[in-house]
Amino acid sequence: MAGIKLNQLEMLIAAVENNGFSAAAAALGCTQSRISHAIAELEQHLNVRLLHRSRSGCTPTAACTQILKDAKKIMQLLEGIEQTAAETPQLAGRVRVACFRSATANLLPPYFEALATALPDIHLDIDDSATEYHHLNDAVVSGRADIGITIQGYPDSLHGVPYISDPYVLMLPRSFRLRQPFSWQQLENLPFIQPNANTLSPAVERCREMGLRNEVVHKLASDSGIVGLVNQGLGFSIMPWLSVLPVPENMRILDLPQPLRRHLFIVTRPELRHDKVIATLINFLRDKALIRTTSVWRSGMLAFDY
Repeated sequence: MAGIKLNQLEMLIAAVENNGFSAAAAALGCTQSRISHAIAELEQHLNVRLLHRSRSGCTPTAACTQILKDAKKIMQLLEGIEQTAAETPQLAGRVRVACFRSATANLLPPYFEALATALPDIHLDIDDSATEYHHLNDAVVSGRADIGITIQGYPDSLHGVPYISDPYVLMLPRSFRLRQPFSWQQLENLPFIQPNANTLSPAVERCREMGLRNEVVHKLASDSGIVGLVNQGLGFSIMPWLSVLPVPENMRILDLPQPLRRHLFIVTRPELRHDKVIATLINFLRDKALIRTTSVWRSGMLAFDY
């Protein structure tokens, strides 16, 4: 048997308060027969008589008087739910996100599916064309993007929150024979391919402090171009781990002798940080449970910075 319906309780309350089905029907904007049918169904379900019916109207039975107290509480709760829903703004909008290409490929996919389910009226426009982090920062500062995924050292004019970090790694041709323990001298005859991004210069300088002596043979701005050259056995390079993925068959990656990490931040303009859509999306991007669903997290190479 079906359970109690909210419209049955609503019609019972109306019948008692209006002392009859006809007046209750007028109050609710429905037919008298619908009121009568709904209350009869409710009586059958509860197996108790609720109303004393007469030509002059109807009056509640003792059982109905008790039931009405709970019925009115239920209807008040329903009104509260409807009011809360009406007062809560529906999050909707199109958010422009500037990020590097490896973030689009390796970090963001789980968010597209989760966002479509949890916040279907928020849509993302992703721009991952930048080859330098200052291009990402400029996109947010200028208003071409609302949110950016960048690195430490972003402009003071932006508001940022910590995100995740990944290690810088050594990229070698798989055919290159490396002896243990590692020393930079073993690479002295292997061409050094340096990323052209200015933001990677500090990482290269740190490696030079650790003993890297190779002169730069090639400089490339494209991550995929560097990966391709190393995979062809034409040299070695140093890059953030996410930028190397997917690791091709003829290349291997190694930890640096001294760990060095790239720390990522999510940035926006100060005037947008309290925008409900922007703030919700930033919190969404920093949802640790979602990040843990990615294959890159399960590799053990990433770390939370918050």
